[in-house]
Amino acid sequence: MFWSLVTAIFAGFAGAGIGLVLRHLTRQRLPKGIIPVCAGLAMLAATVSLEYSWQDGTRATMPEDLVIISTREQQAWYQPWTLIRPWVRGYISFAPSENAQTAPGSGITVVQLRIQERWQPQVIRPALVDCANARWADLDPSTEFDAAGAPINAAWRETGPTDPIVNAVCGGETATG
Repeated sequence: MFWSLVTAIFAGFAGAGIGLVLRHLTRQRLPKGIIPVCAGLAMLAATVSLEYSWQDGTRATMPEDLVIISTREQQAWYQPWTLIRPWVRGYISFAPSENAQTAPGSGITVVQLRIQERWQPQVIRPALVDCANARWADLDPSTEFDAAGAPINAAWRETGPTDPIVNAVCGGETATG
């Protein structure tokens, strides 16, 4: 958020400079009010640009095979440009290259869910996904496993094959789907 503010301030100075140049080129025919108008427009343009580009910027720092599971979009009356095209405020993703099975042939996959929100640090939340039964559960330090790799005390969410997490991790291939 700090760098967004710095960017907006520098854009304001650049816009004011453009206003000064425009006044100079027109031999002072444009009113002095053009300078703050240009500064404000430049600050607005910089802010809008940052809102729409932050997802691509954070995405570039993550693994190449990152899969976006779901996005959360922002629309607000005080941001009228979002009424035309909402911007992505946050998303949930995972990288298939980071997946692992709890035990060979167990059918239960450990996934690192990445929860990313604008202006917030990334949260990595491990989860268990059972493709055969179309369900998933949070993986926490108290989770215990049997010899076959099945969790003993997991709190499963029986979401079904249409759940975005189950669908993305299992690739649409579930026994119940």
